[in-house]
Amino acid sequence: DGNVVEKGACSLTLIRNGVLSAERAATVSGRSGVDVAGGDSYSAAALSIVLHTRSPLVPTFRSDVRIFLVRAKDRDDDNKGEEVMAWFGGGADLTPYYLFDSDIEEFHGAYQNLCSSHFPQGHDLAESYSYQSMKRWCDEYFYLPARSEHRGTGGIFFDDMAATADTLRFVEGVANTWMPSWMPIVKRHKDEEYTDEQRRWQLLRRGRYLEFN
Repeated sequence: DGNVVEKGACSLTLIRNGVLSAERAATVSGRSGVDVAGGDSYSAAALSIVLHTRSPLVPTFRSDVRIFLVRAKDRDDDNKGEEVMAWFGGGADLTPYYLFDSDIEEFHGAYQNLCSSHFPQGHDLAESYSYQSMKRWCDEYFYLPARSEHRGTGGIFFDDMAATADTLRFVEGVANTWMPSWMPIVKRHKDEEYTDEQRRWQLLRRGRYLEFN
């Protein structure tokens, strides 16, 4: 209930030593192409932020990063022990109530620069996890066919990214870009006057927010 953030949440979720069901293991195998089976153990962690603003001239901001790790049992009786595999996911996106083109361009520019600096042309992940592909993924993920409506102006979204030293640096970069991509927009508009009509529109749009999750 602050002057800038009216309603917000920052959550950290940790799961240790979970056991995969056969159905969940089949889903993981299908998405990742690796051999995962029911009974394998898993751990997961996620950090997520949602910040709903008081002023309708300041956009809502959502972001998260997460990791999913599986310890696959040795199924070949070759005494190699368990195999450990992990994948990253996450993203960041903006939901304005009133559009300022320069704000949207600046926000997207921050993530475009981040993606191109970590996965430049020629990198193994430059195509699968380019800014353009992650932006498209975000647009598709936060879209309601029933309303023919996007939640906001998008950002980036990624999943099933194999965990390596390279991708860890990218995920850290995503988290480190959250506030620098949003706070300049906040500072520009937080003290601007707005009307009761603009406020009502903001609350109407905010009421639909959860429909996109």
